[in-house]
Amino acid sequence: MPRRRQPLLAAAILAVISHAAALAQTAMPEVVAEVRIHGNYRTPDGEVLRIAGIAVGSPLEAGAVDAAADRLRRSGRFEAADVRKRYRSLDDMTDVAIIIAVTERPGVEPGGVMPGPMKRVRNALMASPSLEYVDGYGFIAGGRVSFVNVLGKGGHLVAPLTVGSTRQAGLELDKTLQSGPLSRIHGGYAIVSRENPAYDTRDLRNDFRVEASRQFARVGNAAVRAGWADVSFGDIDDQLTTYGARVSVDTRVNTAFPRNAIYASAAWDALKPESGSTINRYTIDGQAYVGFIGSSVLALRARTETADRPLPVYERALLGGFGSLRGFKAGAFTGDNLSAASLELRVPFHSPLRLGQTGLTVFGDAGAAYDHGVKLSDARVEYGAGGGWYLRVPLFQLEVDVAYGFDSGTRVHVTAGFKF
Repeated sequence: MPRRRQPLLAAAILAVISHAAALAQTAMPEVVAEVRIHGNYRTPDGEVLRIAGIAVGSPLEAGAVDAAADRLRRSGRFEAADVRKRYRSLDDMTDVAIIIAVTERPGVEPGGVMPGPMKRVRNALMASPSLEYVDGYGFIAGGRVSFVNVLGKGGHLVAPLTVGSTRQAGLELDKTLQSGPLSRIHGGYAIVSRENPAYDTRDLRNDFRVEASRQFARVGNAAVRAGWADVSFGDIDDQLTTYGARVSVDTRVNTAFPRNAIYASAAWDALKPESGSTINRYTIDGQAYVGFIGSSVLALRARTETADRPLPVYERALLGGFGSLRGFKAGAFTGDNLSAASLELRVPFHSPLRLGQTGLTVFGDAGAAYDHGVKLSDARVEYGAGGGWYLRVPLFQLEVDVAYGFDSGTRVHVTAGFKF
C-alpha cells in the first residue's frame, strides 16, 4: 500500500471508532451528577429536591425536567419555578447538572411550611392610619386596610375609611399586570360625603368606578375609565354616568421635589346626568420643573377644564385655595370652565440625599372660573402672590403659604398630614 494512503486509512479508522463510542455513550442514560438550587430562602434544598422528584446519582428520564418544574409550581409554595438541564462535559453526554430556580410565595415559614388560612390572611394584611388637615376642608382622620397579593402577585384589595370633613368607606381593587395589553386595573365602590366649600353643602355619593391603563416608553401612560354615581347634593338627587380616556407623560423621578422634568396630561370625560344631556369635559394639565440657581427649582403649572354644556352644580369646577389660587379661600370661584396657572420658585435647604426636606417658596397664581358660553378673554381673572415654607419628613408633611389675593386681602393656607 502506498505510504500516502496510510494516514488517510488511519484517520478513517479513528473516525469510525469515535462514532461508535459516541453511539454507545448516547445509548447510555443521562445521570444527574449535580443539582444547583437558587431563590429558596425559607424552603430547605432537600425539600425542594423532594418536591421536584430529582436526586443526585439518579438517571434522568425523558420529560423529567418539565415534570419537575410542574411539580414545583403545583406545590403552592412557589410563585415561579424554572428547571433546566446543563451538560457538565463536552465529551461525556451522560453527565448532567440540573439548575432549579424558584421564587417563594410570601408568608412561607422557616422550613418551607405553608401557613394555614388564617395566618395567610394575617400575613397579607397591612394597615396604614392617617391624619390630615386640608386647606379649606378641615381635618380628615382614618386610614386604609390592605390585603396584598391576595389576587396573585401585584393584586391588592384596599378598604379606606375616613371621618371628619371627608367621610368615606369603600372597597378598592388594584391589580398590576405583568403581561398583556394592560398594565393596571383599578376600581371599586365607595360612599363619600364631603363638604363643597363653594356652596357650603354636603356632597354625598355612592360611587362605582373602574379604570384600565397601559404604560409605554417608561414615561407614558394611557387609560380608559367609566363610573356611575348616585349623587345627593342639597335638594338635588341625581344619578351620574361617566366614561372617558386620558393620556399622560411624566418624567419626574422624585415627585416630592422634581427637577428638570415635565408632567403633561390630556383627558376627555363624558358626563351623563339622569336629569340632562351628555356633557363633554376636556382637561389639560401641564407642569414643568427647571433647575435654577444652585439647587433651586422654577416650577410652572397650567390647567384648563372646558365643558361643552352647562354642568350640574355638583360638578362645577372650583377655584381658590391651596393648589389653585392662593390668597383666596377654597372654592371662592366656581364655573363650568376653569383656567389657572402658577409660577413658583422653590429654594430647598436640604440635600437631595436627605430623607427630610425643608425650604422656602415664592409664587404667583392666576385663574378664572367662568360659565358656559363665556369666553376666557371676557372672564374675570383673579391674581394672588406670596411665599411659603414646607417641611417633609418620613410619615409627616407640613406646608404653610401666606398669600395676598388682589382685591381680596391676605390669607394663610395650611396643609399638613401624618401618613403611616
